[in-house]
Amino acid sequence: MASMFNNIYDVEQDINKMMSDTALSFGRLDTNGYGPMTASTFGQAEMFGRSLGTMLGGKDPRIEEAELMEELMRRHPDPKTKAEILAVAKDAAEMGLSNLQTQMIEIASAMEEKKKANDTDIKFLTNHMSLTNSNPEMLTAYLKSIGNTPEMIDDSLLSDAKQEFKTILDGYGTWLRTRGKSPSEIHDYAFTNKGQIENQELFRAYLEPIKEANKIAKWLYDKNVVIKNSGNDNGGGNSDKSGINKKSDIDIESGNQTGVVESLKNQGEDFHSMSKADQYFESKRHDLRLVDALTQIYEPLRKGFDKPEDAKGKKASKLSMSGSLGELFMDKPTRDAENKRDAVKKWMGGGMGYNIRHSSAMEHFQSNGPEALAKFAADPVKYFEENILRTQYYNEGPDGIMGTSDDVLKDPEREIPTLWGIN
Repeated sequence: MASMFNNIYDVEQDINKMMSDTALSFGRLDTNGYGPMTASTFGQAEMFGRSLGTMLGGKDPRIEEAELMEELMRRHPDPKTKAEILAVAKDAAEMGLSNLQTQMIEIASAMEEKKKANDTDIKFLTNHMSLTNSNPEMLTAYLKSIGNTPEMIDDSLLSDAKQEFKTILDGYGTWLRTRGKSPSEIHDYAFTNKGQIENQELFRAYLEPIKEANKIAKWLYDKNVVIKNSGNDNGGGNSDKSGINKKSDIDIESGNQTGVVESLKNQGEDFHSMSKADQYFESKRHDLRLVDALTQIYEPLRKGFDKPEDAKGKKASKLSMSGSLGELFMDKPTRDAENKRDAVKKWMGGGMGYNIRHSSAMEHFQSNGPEALAKFAADPVKYFEENILRTQYYNEGPDGIMGTSDDVLKDPEREIPTLWGIN
């Protein structure tokens, strides 16, 4: 941008050169042999005129314009964004530099508006932050910090703490929307080391004004609990106490990619034609969406409902939420239904759903397309029974098809639960 502004010294040099060239041209016009004297006389007269004008308070308009441009450069040393260039145009107009104002407006008009992250982009980031941070260890540490003993910490308290953390992240998402971030910046906050460090700084800036009135906000701020990336350091990176993995290398993982391939195919994109870096990021995004989807399916099962739609508008079953103690007070049909849900939850990682990322269910849906996940979401128990349960006890028989009469027991000595009715 600086090249658009006239430098005062360049202007001086241009004026001097112009005076010299003009004097010489006058000298060449003389045909009586007095050319050098004519040139010298004109040059002296020009310089005298300029000096006299300066003494009387006058100033060459070209010098004056260059000085104004220098002031403009001082105010706007490196304008890059559309808003910054329009600010240059505004100041140029106030200084009377109309030509420069027009140039700046033309440049700003040609610049595309910065695309801002939408609600879906922000929600993706806060979900990522929740999935990678709201683990039992973190929540237990927080609960201990506010006076709970290990004996007092149960699923109910952990669930409440998880909800507190979610509320903090929802607030952060709302706050982040006001910062005008682009989708690519939000992507970097989730996946790149540089982006995660910036996200840490923004998260702490959000926590600063609310930490005195909010216990978990204060704990997060004081402990410098930050947004971890979706991978593990495994002792090979240069993580510091901030929890940020600052390794710059991208480790392209090779695993079952059927799920992400099929999802992208449904969107009209070809996974295999992407660069390795794009494949990596798409796989990570797919895994995060998958964990989020499985978490939404897990919650109704935990609360005593077979299907997500059964749980709408209803409170959790107290007996189901009470674990093995609650089962003592269930009749047989209710207990059998609870045991089926327990089997599905175990396949999904067990507990309160914190281990979904490393569960057999995660591996299953990574290697199957979105249609399989949709069927599971509609009726988790039915899907488990029809697609998973039998494979836990049988291998395919000679016909190569699971679920037929020639299936072979993996372990004849292993007891098969009668509640499922398979034999």
